[in-house]
Amino acid sequence: MLLPDLHAVVLAYLADGWLRDPAMAGLRSFEHAELAVRGFDIIGPPQGLALYEEQRRFRRAGRVVQGSFKVFLEQGHFHGNGLDLGYQLRLAGVLRAARGQALPPFKVLLRRDASWGALLFDNGLVLHFAANLRGTPRHYFLTIVEGSVPAPPDSELDLRAASQAHADVLYATYAPAELQRLAHRGHAPLRELIRELRSLR
Repeated sequence: MLLPDLHAVVLAYLADGWLRDPAMAGLRSFEHAELAVRGFDIIGPPQGLALYEEQRRFRRAGRVVQGSFKVFLEQGHFHGNGLDLGYQLRLAGVLRAARGQALPPFKVLLRRDASWGALLFDNGLVLHFAANLRGTPRHYFLTIVEGSVPAPPDSELDLRAASQAHADVLYATYAPAELQRLAHRGHAPLRELIRELRSLR
């Protein structure tokens, strides 16, 4: 069976704010029964808010990339899904693949030293990224993808708001001019990010 292309998966997140097609994660649906039979670990009571998590395999440029795929269900109702990728996928490559795709407005958040950050999109998607850990920082890697749907009217849980609020706590928002000042200090991953973001706008 051909593994899903990881760039295509992330582009699907960018389009909708969450992964709409379960086949892109090797699933038939995001329902409890399907996730349970596929061997997903379940954290939390199925009758409340539960996190379903399982390692899934993807392909990228001729190699296999493994990531932790997550689904959030509240009493069986879908709230969102996401990926933990670690340091396997360069953010710049994802942004280059997104050229020509209509993207929702977004803002850039960073730690003060620009080592970590996130892109927050108006469709609820949050892309966390981090500079390489070994050697001189050269690239940002897409580490976590958090997708969510608008909160159902009968639910007190708003996963989308919680995800974006968490990113706001972790990082600071920077205007384009401030990003340029940080980049001029010699931070190669940030310069690369600014260059790729310009091609999207």
